[in-house]
Amino acid sequence: MFEEIKDMFLNYVEPDDEITPDTRIKSQLRMSSFDLICFADDINTAYGVKLTAEDFRNNRTVGALAEFVKSNIK
Repeated sequence: MFEEIKDMFLNYVEPDDEITPDTRIKSQLRMSSFDLICFADDINTAYGVKLTAEDFRNNRTVGALAEFVKSNIK
């Protein structure tokens, strides 16, 4: 699941950004709010999981978010 989520993030960050499970979404990836909304929509389309701002606050790393999505797939 991490690799799939990582691939989705690569659509919204600089190509030279290294993404690991410990990468912090907001601070290390420098994603704009619009990018986060688009990314959340990608997750919803792919997995049926609607991410909220609270979900991003509670799952601050890419790995934590991937686990959250995995545990909430419909």
